Amino acid sequence: MNVLETQDLAIGYAASRRPRIVVAQGLNLRLEAGRLVCLLGANGVGKSTLMRTIAAVQKPLAGRVLLAGRDTARLKPRQLASYLSVVLTERPNIGLLNGYALVALGRHPHTDWTGRLSRHDEAVIRWAVEAVGACDVAERPVMELSDGQRQKLMIARALAQEAPLILLDEPTAFLDLPRRAEIMRLLRHLASQTGRAILLSTHDLDLALRSADTLWLMAAGQVCVGAPEDLVISRAFEDAFRSEGVVFDRTTGTFSVQAERRGTAVVHGQGIVHTWTRRALQRSGFALLDEVEGPERHAPPLLHIRLHESAERVQWSVDWGGAEATCSSIGELLAALQQLHGARAARPDFEAAQA
Repeated sequence: MNVLETQDLAIGYAASRRPRIVVAQGLNLRLEAGRLVCLLGANGVGKSTLMRTIAAVQKPLAGRVLLAGRDTARLKPRQLASYLSVVLTERPNIGLLNGYALVALGRHPHTDWTGRLSRHDEAVIRWAVEAVGACDVAERPVMELSDGQRQKLMIARALAQEAPLILLDEPTAFLDLPRRAEIMRLLRHLASQTGRAILLSTHDLDLALRSADTLWLMAAGQVCVGAPEDLVISRAFEDAFRSEGVVFDRTTGTFSVQAERRGTAVVHGQGIVHTWTRRALQRSGFALLDEVEGPERHAPPLLHIRLHESAERVQWSVDWGGAEATCSSIGELLAALQQLHGARAARPDFEAAQA
């Protein structure tokens, strides 16, 4: 079932006495129950405008937004709250409320004018707190909690609202890497277990690739929809985030800063030290070959690095066109390569060797 659908939607701004600004148009998007969708795009592409339009905070320039088949333009605020809940980036100003009271705010669309909570309301609140794993902080003042704990409670408030669609704007913006991964894992679990449709905008591209059921990739006034893997294979993902000096590796699904090209290297060895040695060399501007490709198939001089591991230590031996060195750490290895590169660059035949 489609919880959210847009029909020929155009988004942007229409101010009086000024030409209207169209950010994107012709958008026909669908979001089913139980799915986690990440909205991605470069800065300024219109992600926030799309989220505000879906949330009925901003009017469409054309077309419609449907929630469970109902046009948001025809819904009153209380009706709208029964279809969608919103978790914003900004830290909430909730005074002295404790965690439980914050989550209880999600029941507002379901209570009468007195705001009195029924037994059912209390049960839903307790369930929401348990669902996000926040029972240990429910009685503490929210102002004393960490960003990660506060964000869990905000998600619990959205769950307590019992809306079939949850919108989240940069839910991991203020969190460190372990907490970001925890929140994304939680959202994926909640979508699957509760049947909620969850749409979130994020700049956390790596976690989006690993967590989302579907990506909405926004670029050039359109939204490309697909499984994360399909958008990577088709190059749509790297095209959307293409930037000078930044390279997307489709093999690993990661971005890297493109360093000055220093040469081509072969790392002989295996295991975790081999993996991180290759990463360090890539970061330092070396193209990498696999051992199976063989040095005889490539013009010299290749940089050869051999790993020598024992129970007590690891050593890296370097052979770069006859220049040799032995290192006891990756930091020492990179420093040695920097020195060797400088010496090679000073040679008259350097440019010919690079070619």
